[in-house]
Amino acid sequence: MIDRDAPLQFLRLAYRPDEWIAVFLKSYENGRTAQRVAPASVVMSAPFQAWLARENNATLNVYVSVNVISPRKVSRRRTAIGAIRHVFLDADHDGPAVLAAIAARGDLPPLSYVLHSSPNRVHVFWRVAGFTIEHVEALQKQLARELDTDPAATSCSQTTRLPGFLNQKRRPACRVTMEYRGVESMYAPSDFPTPSAVRSRGISTTRGCSGNGDAHVLERARRYLATVPPAITGQHGDLHTFRVCCRLVRGFALADHDALALLTDWNARCEPPWSERDLIAKLRHALRYGREPIGGLLETPR
Repeated sequence: MIDRDAPLQFLRLAYRPDEWIAVFLKSYENGRTAQRVAPASVVMSAPFQAWLARENNATLNVYVSVNVISPRKVSRRRTAIGAIRHVFLDADHDGPAVLAAIAARGDLPPLSYVLHSSPNRVHVFWRVAGFTIEHVEALQKQLARELDTDPAATSCSQTTRLPGFLNQKRRPACRVTMEYRGVESMYAPSDFPTPSAVRSRGISTTRGCSGNGDAHVLERARRYLATVPPAITGQHGDLHTFRVCCRLVRGFALADHDALALLTDWNARCEPPWSERDLIAKLRHALRYGREPIGGLLETPR
């Protein structure tokens, strides 16, 4: 009953191959547990997947971290989280009602994917970038209260079931499935309602800062672009543009619309200039595949 392709499909979409994730196994029959922390490429390897399949058939449930672990860490504790990849909720009862409530809210973006762990139970995900640990936990706590999902599943170190394997906690065992929805979109803090805890305690979020129109950050990014040579066909122009886009949406943590507006003057100097459609695609690829730390340039003096 195990679907060998399903976990690979999810891992390829949710994480880059070099990003570290935690895999946790647990048997609810005898209490046996196991955990491995490794790059996603290792978790996707044939030997690792074969080990997971054997353990799953031996009644152990298979879980994976919702977010990325810092390289070479050996735990999935909160302090080991290296990057936030998802806003996550666990609807441990009446899953269809929760999905309907999310769809009816105008202040929430469309879901990226929905994991069906057992009848009427779902895990919901939004693919995100630019969140701090404090911000995502505050948001998840608030949404859990408003949508009546599991309030205990709001830590950034939360795990989810790995699709394709069997839910051995239920009898009879059932296979965990993933429903993919808006998988091409990547959301920022500004795409969600600001949690009351963030407003009251002043929790910062690097992407939300410039995404909300921080004039200082926009001016710094504008000055940076003024010094950057244009992209020229035949002189690695495509790679050069990708790096420029990484600086804007990752280094300066700009929202896509702000980055696109700043690129207008720089793009006019390129030979030939990129179309708006190409620039939008490059900004999205930079956010998804770039390696520059999000908000890394915001930590330097103005």
